[in-house]
Amino acid sequence: MLRQLVLIWVIAGKDLTIEYRSRQAFLTTLFFALLILIIFNFAFDPGSLSTREASPGILWVALLFPGVIQLNRSFQTETEEGTLQGIALSPVDRGGVFLGKLFANWTFLVLIDLFILLAFVIFFNFPFSAQLAWIAFLIVVVNIGFTAVGTVFAAMVSSIRTREVLLPILLFPILIPIILAAVNATQEILIREETQFLTQWIEIVIAFDVIFLASGFVVFDYVVGD
Repeated sequence: MLRQLVLIWVIAGKDLTIEYRSRQAFLTTLFFALLILIIFNFAFDPGSLSTREASPGILWVALLFPGVIQLNRSFQTETEEGTLQGIALSPVDRGGVFLGKLFANWTFLVLIDLFILLAFVIFFNFPFSAQLAWIAFLIVVVNIGFTAVGTVFAAMVSSIRTREVLLPILLFPILIPIILAAVNATQEILIREETQFLTQWIEIVIAFDVIFLASGFVVFDYVVGD
């Protein structure tokens, strides 16, 4: 158990250190997300009823779609340096490798999504209130499932030239349940300003996280081995 925790920390620490030094993916992802918000801001009248009704979908488009950039980059170093092949041939626990990559991707996306949430509140004239804490909590739990699925598929397509196109095609159909739950939960918070049915949507998100965390941990061995 201790060796697996060390492996997770080493893998995650390596990825986060590389990103901290370069900041390339962070700036690219943040720029893409802000561009999405700006386009929707021009398309709708901020503060209007139509904008308020569409705001949950706009927010999650800005939060999730740019995350594909990070997932595509998460195995770039391993692919270019041949490290992924070395992992496949080494006796290390590949489930630990999966959890390390997942933790690095999750940390990166949560941090950048909090910046995006702040920009969303400013662009669309939402008040700073305690309800935003619920949105922040949703970002944390939704990104667990998002990165669990994305890390597996990113490893699967890492050696394919068209991975930038292929990854979203594989990823988003599986993410439909968690996206619907996230949008509906956000609608409860931002539009209805109620938490009556919020627990039901959060339970769906958590169930999705548990299923795909366990599935990713099990199948990652075969993904890397192939």
